[in-house]
Amino acid sequence: MLNRFSSEKLFCGLDIGSQRLKASLVKARGTVGIQLLDVYESKTNGFKDASVSDLMELVESIQATMNGLMKKTETRVKEVALGVGGEVVTVHRNESTIPLVERGNKVITSFDIKKVNTQARLLGAKMDEEIIHDIPQVYKVDDVNIATNPLGLYGRKIEAETLLIVANGTRLQNIIKAVHQAGFEVLGPFFTSYAAADAVLGETEKANGSVLLDIGSRITTLMIYRDGILKYLMNIPWGGNDVTRRIAQDLNLSFDLAEDIKKSYAVALSTDKRNEEEILIKRDSAFIPIKCQEIYQSIDPEIVYLVQFIKDSLNASGLFNQINSGIYLIGGGALLPGLMERIEEGIQLTVSVGKFKSPSNICYGTASYAAAFGLAQLAASQSYHSLSLMNTLKPTESSVVTKLKEIYHEYF
Repeated sequence: MLNRFSSEKLFCGLDIGSQRLKASLVKARGTVGIQLLDVYESKTNGFKDASVSDLMELVESIQATMNGLMKKTETRVKEVALGVGGEVVTVHRNESTIPLVERGNKVITSFDIKKVNTQARLLGAKMDEEIIHDIPQVYKVDDVNIATNPLGLYGRKIEAETLLIVANGTRLQNIIKAVHQAGFEVLGPFFTSYAAADAVLGETEKANGSVLLDIGSRITTLMIYRDGILKYLMNIPWGGNDVTRRIAQDLNLSFDLAEDIKKSYAVALSTDKRNEEEILIKRDSAFIPIKCQEIYQSIDPEIVYLVQFIKDSLNASGLFNQINSGIYLIGGGALLPGLMERIEEGIQLTVSVGKFKSPSNICYGTASYAAAFGLAQLAASQSYHSLSLMNTLKPTESSVVTKLKEIYHEYF
């Protein structure tokens, strides 16, 4: 009989975007061997400008997506790992300091670290904000000793620098309410790009310095990892819709037709031979010819803007020279032909499309579904981590000795 650590469990990720809802289902046995079973997506309705604009429309969209996924996989899902995108979240950096002793030094314990981290959370968010993720960056002991883990060091005070990913509480509660009314319990919520990073970037990439670019329809999220943790996050006010609007404006087309043309014919590279082709599009009651070169010329200013914004953001981070593993693109906007080459040329770093690490033989556009898969994987990891933690909390001789040592150093 399989125990609770080896038995297979199902986990679902739900990525709520401004244009599309994407859901994934994975099968996991422990924290390794997570396998993608299938994905499903549908159009997002009732969600506009990072807020729920029509509750029942969003509920129906969630139900349509989840029912489609469950039908494809012949399973039943009761809870989802909910992901919200860059439109919903903001980022704060906060520093918090606590005294340890008035005179002399003491050994820093896990209780001290937890206390300073808690204070950083309490002081770092506004009253109307909900903290989605808090990521300790570095600790300072007595202003002179910088450490990633100060446990066991001597000191009189400890300071924590923390990166907080937060969301407006009202907006977030309305999104969660829509999921509940659709008939599902919520795990999380999580920031979709952060979840995707765990699926796309390995330990080596995170340690050596890497950039994850999540290109959505309205927002592009830029994240820099170094020394194994998220060091910098910037939401760039640009997305795939900006390319579509430029095509619609310059070629006098409807937004929907411009979106279809973008997906089928737009290329971000001037030397691409596809720019020499000519297509027919319907305008009013007639078909007119348009050269693909005109489409390229229309979108080029948008690509120039994005590349420059990325470059400026990397320089502003102060981490540009520490990026040794390159840039990874995910999100629907990452699929624009030639975009990878344009970013690589402008930034002078290697650029590749992010691929999530799944042993499944199902072939999907990994860039588009990285966030949905990452959410399900994150839910699986947290679930098994919680079980493992419960198991390790059983009193043992070594743990009792460690606790007694911490109590001794706390008061003496």
